[in-house]
Amino acid sequence: MRGCHGQSEWPTVTGEMAGRIRAQDWATTPLGPQDGWSDRLRLTVEMMLAQGFPTNLCVGPQRTLLYNDAYAQLIGGKHPDALGRDVRATFAEVEARFAPALDQAFRGETMAIKDAFYPFRRATEIEDAWFDISYSPVRDDAGSVIAAFVVLAETTERVLAEQRRGEAEAVLRASAMRQAFLLTLSDALRTLASAAEIQGEASRLLGERLDADWVVYGEIDQARDTVDIERGYSRKGEPPITGKQPLSAFGWTLPLYRAGLTIVENDTQTSDRVPDAERAALSAIRMTALISVPLLKAGEWVGALAVSTGEPRIWTELEVRLVEDTAERIWAAIERARAESRLRQSEAQLRQFAEASSDALWIRDAATLRMEYVSPAFDSIYGFPGEALLNDDPQRWASLIVPDDRAGALACIEAVKGGRAVVHEFRILRASDGAFRWIRNTDFPLLDEQGRIERIGGIAHDITEAKQSVEHQAILLAELQHRVRNLLAMIRSVAARTGDTAGSVDEYRDLIEGRLRALARTQALLTRTANAGVDLDTLVREEVTVQAEHGGQYVISGPVLLLAPKAAEVLTLAVHELATNALKYGALVEPNGHVTVAWRVVYEDGEPWLRFDWRENTGSGVLPPKREGFGTQLITRRVPYELKGRGSLDFNAEGVQCRLEFPLVRGDSILETDAVTLQTTISGGELDMSGEVNLAGARVLVVEDDYYLALDTQRALQQAGGVVLGPCPDEKTVLQVIAHDSPGCAVVDINLGEGPSFTVASALQTKGIPFVFVTGYDDVVIPEAFSAVPRLRKPVELRQIVRAAAQAALGTTS
Repeated sequence: MRGCHGQSEWPTVTGEMAGRIRAQDWATTPLGPQDGWSDRLRLTVEMMLAQGFPTNLCVGPQRTLLYNDAYAQLIGGKHPDALGRDVRATFAEVEARFAPALDQAFRGETMAIKDAFYPFRRATEIEDAWFDISYSPVRDDAGSVIAAFVVLAETTERVLAEQRRGEAEAVLRASAMRQAFLLTLSDALRTLASAAEIQGEASRLLGERLDADWVVYGEIDQARDTVDIERGYSRKGEPPITGKQPLSAFGWTLPLYRAGLTIVENDTQTSDRVPDAERAALSAIRMTALISVPLLKAGEWVGALAVSTGEPRIWTELEVRLVEDTAERIWAAIERARAESRLRQSEAQLRQFAEASSDALWIRDAATLRMEYVSPAFDSIYGFPGEALLNDDPQRWASLIVPDDRAGALACIEAVKGGRAVVHEFRILRASDGAFRWIRNTDFPLLDEQGRIERIGGIAHDITEAKQSVEHQAILLAELQHRVRNLLAMIRSVAARTGDTAGSVDEYRDLIEGRLRALARTQALLTRTANAGVDLDTLVREEVTVQAEHGGQYVISGPVLLLAPKAAEVLTLAVHELATNALKYGALVEPNGHVTVAWRVVYEDGEPWLRFDWRENTGSGVLPPKREGFGTQLITRRVPYELKGRGSLDFNAEGVQCRLEFPLVRGDSILETDAVTLQTTISGGELDMSGEVNLAGARVLVVEDDYYLALDTQRALQQAGGVVLGPCPDEKTVLQVIAHDSPGCAVVDINLGEGPSFTVASALQTKGIPFVFVTGYDDVVIPEAFSAVPRLRKPVELRQIVRAAAQAALGTTS
């Protein structure tokens, strides 16, 4: 067969490697010239050249290499020099990987290797490659192995794809494990209430997950230059670093921490970043492999988490991320625990405040307006259990409000949903006692973290007493105005009457001064006893001792007795006039003169009366006055008029004898300082009414409880030609007069000794009798029903009273 084919015609196939094999000088190789090759070898070479897969043939003990076009492309830079050379020398860098299999083929065994790894140089760089390789023995006619037939199928792309898939799956598995760990960590930390518990539990879980020797978390206090490690984890007991440590103890790590860089060291004993002087100390605390994560919040270093093992270790990226995530969760859990602790403390303080507050605090859901919280004070303010309103419709609360105020109160709460605070007032009917109460509600929005109105809060304050106080103050102001006006009117009346009897300016001065002092002493006595009354003995002694030279000139006796303020006012002036006259004309002038004052309580028609006696003994007697003076009029007329009693004055051979008798009943005095209602008075003295309107034939009813003021008004009206009915000092007398007579008009005082009263005004209005108010009160005291009634303010000129009466009775104008 060899003789049939020339060497130039073999191999008969086409292709680059067929040409190179034909052109190769094989005489210089261990195979020798081609004409010496066996037919079996030639056939195998042509089969190799015809293969589409990279295929080579290693021939003989020298493993001489022949290969096809596909193999030439595979080996890159080693082609074409590899042809005819020992395959082992050509691929010396990977000989160890293929030599055993090649030898096995030469031993006559077929061998297949799947995904064999061969890093080799294709062009200029060494690349990793993987192949499925088949090693088959080639035998000669005698059955001896003369070559190995090697077929390669590159699987690099598949292997790399599988590796990438495997790595991705590993990453997913690691990520899933990481997420599972973080979920477990979050669940474990959620229920812990203190920083120490959170540090300890998180360190334990992370240490066990990473199989670390120890884990610690420290909180940084840069102001104090310390790190505080309360608890940590160590599989050999307590971690080596606990308690408060100076930041300087962290030496070489500080610049990295402050920059916010995570420190990852696989071996601190060989790391270039670790100073040699610190290696021994790190080894002693089992800090060989280290991950340490600083936490920076708002640019401030607030904490650090460190994980360490005593042996070198290559940390994976996922492990580093796990430590970083754990550090964040520890910080967040500690912040949450502290915020919850502050919230619990704040809620406890708020609850204590709410429970102690006399105001009712409440919270509603902004969407439904259902009540979520009501403080205990609600029960006492509303007289209704606040718990009954919880989670109930707002209409239930609104039902406690009086109907007139209900819609406004609900509208105000709706307004708060718009974002503004509202202060409003309304009335409730307290369920417990049926009392009406005024409530001032302050309603305000409560926002969530996103600034949305989540709830509505409110404070309910019972302002009933405050409103009553305002009204009471208005009344007190009116009373004060009334009292001052009447007091001035009374002083003017006393001054006018004093002028009627005084013989000179000096005498006038002495008289008026004495009478004002008497009034002042009465006012002082009323103030000492909080206007409850005046001790009669004290009243008499203060007046008598002022005039007497020594105690031998008088005897004062009688039971302990408190006089009503009105009685004290009148009696003080009476005793003052008696004592003054005794000093001028009576018993206190004579060296042997003597005054006896005695009183006792008697009963008339079952009612207690005071019987007061003043007796003088001069030894020479006294003459009665030529005309009725101030004192005589006070005793004989004012006492009967104002105190509804009797007064008598007798001048005989022994001296002056005076008896005063009146019922012991309540009566206010204009000298009181804290009575709720005050006496009203008016005066003017004698007045020439010529030139005023003519009241001839007009019947005018005068209603006034003060004697002097009633008398002044009576005289002024009479001088103008009027017929006066009365004067009447009390309601009973007025009602009796108008029941049997028909006045044309009336002049009416509002206060008849026991505060403002409109009984007389109502009776006159019912009968159609026109009238005029003469009062010390302002308009606020007068009810709306009498708003059209003319009124004159005390002190008033008597001419004004006459004109007003004329206008009311006769329809004339001034």
